Amino acid sequence: MRILLTNDDGYDSEGLHAVADLFCGEHEIAVVAPDVQKSGFSHSLTMKPITVSYRKVDGYKYNVFSVVGTPVDCVKLARNRLFPKPDLVISGINRGENLGSDIMYSGTVAAAADAAHSGFRAMALSLDIMSNTQNVDFAPFARFIKDNFAMLLSFDLPRTTMLNINYPVGTPRGIKIVRMNIQETFIDRYDESGELSFIPTGHRDYDTLNRETDEWYCKNGYITITPLNTDRTDYDTMNKLFGKEFKL
Repeated sequence: MRILLTNDDGYDSEGLHAVADLFCGEHEIAVVAPDVQKSGFSHSLTMKPITVSYRKVDGYKYNVFSVVGTPVDCVKLARNRLFPKPDLVISGINRGENLGSDIMYSGTVAAAADAAHSGFRAMALSLDIMSNTQNVDFAPFARFIKDNFAMLLSFDLPRTTMLNINYPVGTPRGIKIVRMNIQETFIDRYDESGELSFIPTGHRDYDTLNRETDEWYCKNGYITITPLNTDRTDYDTMNKLFGKEFKL
């Protein structure tokens, strides 16, 4: 199987290579990822006349390319030139969760979503952490993906659907297939100078989270798997609009 790996943490991130190292040897692996941290870039891509550049990085057992661009740039460059026709695109393991409305801003999720939108099977992997300064062990999450790899590939996904998988802090209590939380991820506040600042909801009381959602379960110790569809059409509202008389 041809597996493309990417992320938004950079081509040399520990989480990315925790997965690549486990699958190397059994599958054909290529890493195409940003040259520097690109968290929060969502679905952004580099537009003309700015060009996307890349270089091959030595010292790995598989091909690794460092791209001066966004996570979505990496996926497009890989499938069009560096690693055509992958059987699977894995984005991550990200250092930090991508839950709830974090998904809207995540470069990790966007890379997988772009692959799915182009017809490739894709998943985004993110590891919850207690703080940005802590030492993180990505190995248990990588082993979980490998141990469940055949099962995760055993069922058909719709063409525009990807899997968003988050691994909790500590030893998992179980696995939940669950919807994404839609509570706000960022709180808008003004500082004393009148400038608008965005405060991550890491300061939020997680006891107020909606239950039966990815964010609540992951924060309570569960691995969460959420299918995400890149078709953003609200079909219920679209059906309500049919037959309405609009002025032309």
